[in-house]
Amino acid sequence: MERYWEGLSTPMLREIYIRNLVLIEELRLEFGPGLNVFTGETGAGKSIVIDALGLITGERMSTDLVRDPSQKAVVEAVFSLENSSLKEYLGQEGFIEEEDDYLVLRREIGEAGRGTVRINGRTVTVSRLKSLGEFLVDIHLQQANQLLLEPRMYRHYLDRFGSSINPLLQEVRRLYDRWHEKRKELDELVEGKKERLRELDFLQFQIKEIESAQLARGEDAELEERYRRLRDAERLRRGTEDIYSFIYGGAGYQSAYDLVALAIEKAQEVRDDACLAEVYSLLETCLYNLEDIKDKLAAFQKNLEADPQELERIEERLETINRLKKKYGSSIEEIFGFLEEARRKSEHLQGSEARIEELENDVRDLEKAYLHQARLLSEQRQKAAQKLQVRVCEELLELGMPGVRLEVKVTPVETWGREGIDQVTLMFSANPGEEPKPLGRVVSGGELSRLILALKKVLAEAYDVPTLVFDEIDVGVGGSALNAMAKKLFELSLYHQVLLVTHSPQIAGLADEHFLLEKSVERGVTVTQARKLDQEERVSEIARMLSGAPPSLVSFQHAREILTSGIELKRKIRKAGIEQSLKG
Repeated sequence: MERYWEGLSTPMLREIYIRNLVLIEELRLEFGPGLNVFTGETGAGKSIVIDALGLITGERMSTDLVRDPSQKAVVEAVFSLENSSLKEYLGQEGFIEEEDDYLVLRREIGEAGRGTVRINGRTVTVSRLKSLGEFLVDIHLQQANQLLLEPRMYRHYLDRFGSSINPLLQEVRRLYDRWHEKRKELDELVEGKKERLRELDFLQFQIKEIESAQLARGEDAELEERYRRLRDAERLRRGTEDIYSFIYGGAGYQSAYDLVALAIEKAQEVRDDACLAEVYSLLETCLYNLEDIKDKLAAFQKNLEADPQELERIEERLETINRLKKKYGSSIEEIFGFLEEARRKSEHLQGSEARIEELENDVRDLEKAYLHQARLLSEQRQKAAQKLQVRVCEELLELGMPGVRLEVKVTPVETWGREGIDQVTLMFSANPGEEPKPLGRVVSGGELSRLILALKKVLAEAYDVPTLVFDEIDVGVGGSALNAMAKKLFELSLYHQVLLVTHSPQIAGLADEHFLLEKSVERGVTVTQARKLDQEERVSEIARMLSGAPPSLVSFQHAREILTSGIELKRKIRKAGIEQSLKG
C-alpha cells in the first residue's frame, strides 16, 4: 500500500518486546508507518502497551507492574534511524556506529524496582533515557501533561510553524553568541582592571630596576676576576717580583735568562751533531718564551697598582648584579630573559585598556544589530502566531468545538537570549464570553484531547517527535465530532507514525495496522495476548465494537461499510496531502 510519508527522513518505532509486565507474560509487536490501532474489550490490557512505551522512554515505574516478582520485567523497543539527524547525535554520543540504522532501547526492572537501562547495549541512567525519549515518542494519556503543552516548547513550535522565521532565528542566535562572547571578555577585563594595574605597576618597577643596572653579558665574570686581582694585589706583586728575579737576575746569582743564553752559545758550537742541534732548537724556544714572560710580568705589574676606590666600585657593582640574580635569575643571561618576558607582559597589560575600549564598541554594535534582528523576528512570530491560532481554531471547529478561542501570545521578555526577546504563551477559552487563560489551567479532559489533536495536526510538519501515542483520545467524543477526529488522526499519520488505543469503529476503520488485544486464562492465570489482524479479522473486530460480542449480521455489514469507506477516505486524504505537498 502506498504511504504518503514513506521516504521521509524520520525515525520510527519498528518493534516492541514486553515480558512479565502486568497481564503480559511475553509479547512482541511489529509496527508500520502511518496509523497503528489497538482495540479489544475493556480490561483486555490495551493500555499496557502504552505503559510499556512510557517505561521505555523514561517514565517512572511501580513494582506493582511486575507480573512475577521473582523475575525481571523487560521492555525493549527498536527504532529505525535512516537518514535522521538523531542518528548523527547518537553517533556523536557514542551510542551507534556509522553503519547502524537501528536504535535499541531496553529497560529491565527487578526486585524492589531496581533495574537497568541500556541504549544500544550501553548502560545509562533513567534520566538519560527520558531525555532521549522526548525525541522519539510523545504519549498522550487522559489527564496527563503533554510535551506539546509544556510552555518551554511553545516558542519552538511557533518558530517551526512560521516558514520565514528560521533564517532570522539563526541570525539572532549568531549575533547573540558573538555578543555574549564579547560581553564575557569585556566583563572579565573590567573586573580584573585593579589587579592588572597592580601587576603592571610591579612589572614596570622590575623592568626599570633591571634596565637601570645597564648589565652587559659576561660582565660578572670579568668583574669577579678583576676584584680578586685587586684584592690580592700585594701578594701577587711579591710573587711577580720573585719570578722576575729568578728569570732575569737578582743579587748574588745569575738569572735563568743569562744561563739559558750561555747554554745557547755552547750548544751553537756543537750543533753539528744532530742530537745537540735539537737541543739548540729547544733552548732557542725557551729563550723566546722567557722574553715573552718578561713582557707579561711587566704588564701584569702595571695593572697591580692598588686602587681602593676601584675596588670599592667593583664591590658595589658585583653587589648590584648579585642582588638582581637573587630576584630575576642565577645568571645575567637569565636576568635578560626575565626582562624580555616582563616587557611582553607589560605590553599586553597596557593593551588591555585599548582592548576594553575596542570591546565596548563591539558590544554596542552587536547589541544594536541583535535588537534589530530580534525585533524583525518578533514581527514574524506575531504573524505566525495569528496564522497558528486561526488554523487551530479551524481544526477545533471541525472537531465539534465551535465556541473555543485559542490565542497565541508573543510578548517581550526582560532578559535577552539566543531565541530572541519573546516568550510565547497559549491562552484558551472553551466558551463564548470567557476571557482566555493559560492553557494548562483551563482545559478539561475531553477538550484537551481534541485540542491536542488539533495542535498536532496543524503542527504536523513542524513537530519533531516521530511517533505519537494516544490512549483513548476519543473518550467522550461522538457523532460528527468523532468522525472528524478519525479523519484528523489519519491526516496526522501522514507526517508521523501514530499509535492509539481506541473504542471507536470509525477510527479503527482508518488503521494502516490493526492490533487486537485479548485476555485469556492459561493454567489458571490471566494473560493478555495481541495479534495483528488481517482484513477479515478486522471486519469481525469492528463488528464487535459496533454491537458487542457476539456481533450481529447487521454489524458485520456495517463493519464492511466502515472499512470500505475508510479505504476511500484514506485515498482522498493521501491524494490531497500529496497535492498540497507539491504546491508547497
